[in-house]
Amino acid sequence: MAKFVTLNSANTVSTDFLTEQIKQQFTGRHSVTRKELFDFYRSFEPDLKEATFGWRIYALKEKNLLKSVQRGVYTLLVKPQFHPALETRLKELGAKISKQFPSARTCVWSTRWLNEWTIHQPGRFLILAEAETSAIESVFYFLKDSHYKNVFLNPDEDLLERYVYEQTETIIVKTLVSKAPLEKERNISVPSAEKILVDLFVDKKLFAPFQGDELVNIFNNIHKGYALNITKLLAYARRRNKEKELRDFITKNTKLNELIHE
Repeated sequence: MAKFVTLNSANTVSTDFLTEQIKQQFTGRHSVTRKELFDFYRSFEPDLKEATFGWRIYALKEKNLLKSVQRGVYTLLVKPQFHPALETRLKELGAKISKQFPSARTCVWSTRWLNEWTIHQPGRFLILAEAETSAIESVFYFLKDSHYKNVFLNPDEDLLERYVYEQTETIIVKTLVSKAPLEKERNISVPSAEKILVDLFVDKKLFAPFQGDELVNIFNNIHKGYALNITKLLAYARRRNKEKELRDFITKNTKLNELIHE
C-alpha cells in the first residue's frame, strides 16, 4: 500500500502525520515493541538515527500517546496513572511526617483506597505510615507524642488479631523497603499502584481482609482502570524476595499475565 507522506519545511515527515499513522498501524494492538516502532519510523525516514528515535519515543510519552509496560515494550491503549484521593486526615499526617523528617524517605496511604477495586467494602481501615529503617522508631514515637490514637509499630500477627482489626481505623508504622516505588501527590509521598499490589500480595497477615478472591479482584481492577508498569512491579517484588511467587500468582489468577507474556 502506498504511503502518503506530508513534509514540513525541513523536508522531514511531519510529527502529526506520523502520530496518526502509528495509531492506524497499531490499532487494536495491546502492545508494540521498541523495534516495531523503530522499523515503522524507518519506513518513512530511512536515515533515522537511534538517538533521534529515542526523542520521538519521549515525545509520544509526553503527549500521553504511548506508555511503557516493560523494558522495550509500550502500549498505545493509554490508561490514566493512579492518583489517589488524599482525605484530610491522611494529608495532614503525611505533611507532619514530611516536615518532622525531611531527610527520611517516607510515605503514607490508606486501605480506604482499595474500596475502589474490591467487591466487599470493609468497615475497618488501616492508615500506613512507612519510613526507612533508620527513622521508623522515631516516626512511631513522634506520632504517639502527637497524640494520634491506635498507633502500632510493625505489629505481629497476635497484635493484628487482638487489637488492630478491632478498631475502626488504625495507624500502622512499618518499614519502607529500600527503592520502593513512590509517587508525589500534593507534595505528599504515596505508594505507586505497583507498590500497593506487591505489598498486598506479600504482607498477607497485615492485609488479611484483602486476600483470596478479593486480591484477584484488586489486581484485575487496577489493571483494568490504570496504567501499570510490569517491570516496576516485578522489580519491587524482587526487592521483597517474592518475584517468582508473584509471577506465578499473576500468571495463574489474573489478567496481568498478558503484560508478563508480552
